[in-house]
Amino acid sequence: MNIHRYSLKFQTFLFFLLLTLIISLFIVFIPRVFSSTPQNVFFLNQSFSNIAKNDILPYLQLMERKWVSEQLQIEALDKNFLIDKKAFSIQWDLTRIKKALLQRKNENQHISLIFSWDEKKVEEAFYFIAEKTNSTPQDAIQLNGRIIRSKVGYRLNLADAITETRDGLSQALNKIVIKSYEVLNPTIDTNKLLQSLGFQHLLARYETSLVEKDDNTRFNIDKSAKRIDGFILEKGEIFSFNKIVGPADKDDGYLETKVVVNGKLVPGYGGGICQVSSTLYNALLQCDAKIIERSPHSGYSETTAYVNLGRDAAVSFGYKDLKFSFPQQRTVIFTYIEGDRLVAEIWGEKEFRDTKSITSQIQKITENGKDGVLIDVETTIFINDKIEKRYQDRYVVSSDFSISLER
Repeated sequence: MNIHRYSLKFQTFLFFLLLTLIISLFIVFIPRVFSSTPQNVFFLNQSFSNIAKNDILPYLQLMERKWVSEQLQIEALDKNFLIDKKAFSIQWDLTRIKKALLQRKNENQHISLIFSWDEKKVEEAFYFIAEKTNSTPQDAIQLNGRIIRSKVGYRLNLADAITETRDGLSQALNKIVIKSYEVLNPTIDTNKLLQSLGFQHLLARYETSLVEKDDNTRFNIDKSAKRIDGFILEKGEIFSFNKIVGPADKDDGYLETKVVVNGKLVPGYGGGICQVSSTLYNALLQCDAKIIERSPHSGYSETTAYVNLGRDAAVSFGYKDLKFSFPQQRTVIFTYIEGDRLVAEIWGEKEFRDTKSITSQIQKITENGKDGVLIDVETTIFINDKIEKRYQDRYVVSSDFSISLER
């Protein structure tokens, strides 16, 4: 009898213990499942799936503090401005963001950032950006034997720029590119001035890439290109690259980079100007220029690979020069940077009607020590399918550098 009572009490105890566990599970876990955010909901690339309602606001507060501490980068006309988000007094609307998280309509929906900011402070920031980026158009002019190319002007539309920024922030972007600029055209553009001076025909245009060029090299390229840009070459006059550009050394304001000396890369001032001479040389090969002097580099590497083997024109003050003339007409030489491209253009009085083509072929590859080879290249220039000129160049090339004659 006592054993039966004991067994009944024990069963009753187990029943109440099990019931207590079930109720606890229901109280603790079940509400969290039914009160969590839906599946596949993202905010600032962070998944909020299965986060309980009570945890959303604290979690958003942590995210807001981290996000506000990161600077906002605004790019306007290739100029970058770093702005402290706190300077805009940006505050998230946490309640509306939470509501949007819980009421998402589509699978994999990304919730936009909902915020407020100080409109006056935002306007002040964009007045500053406008002051630094707005410019007036400049007419093309002829000055001291040169054509100074025209420039378009730009005016920032403040209201549109602020809207662009708000839209970018709502997508949680930390870098926003402003495109709300009105283009102001000059009254006399470069082409109009060229036509009025009799330079009616674009004889040649050639481009080389500036992608992956370091800042010092790009600076040297831009500086030397500007020394040539717009030069008016009289009929029969001999153009000397070294005479126009000068020594391109430290005293001339050029920066130190890598230069090719005896087939090897060594530190030196003015590195990059050979890209200007080589780009110009390839434009000259397309028209009726008379090449008087041209030299290849002693070596070929990533620093000279902007043109193919046999198509470069090395310059070194007092040693190697690029010289040419136009016996039949006056011309204008332009060399300038456009985006990530270096451009050489030649304009003339008479249209060039002949057909020119250039081919380069590797003739021989010879071992040159443990780490390099000598490559002999033959380049042939055709005019109207007839050979105009043929020459051979030799380069020292590292054995692990990939060579291609296709361009």
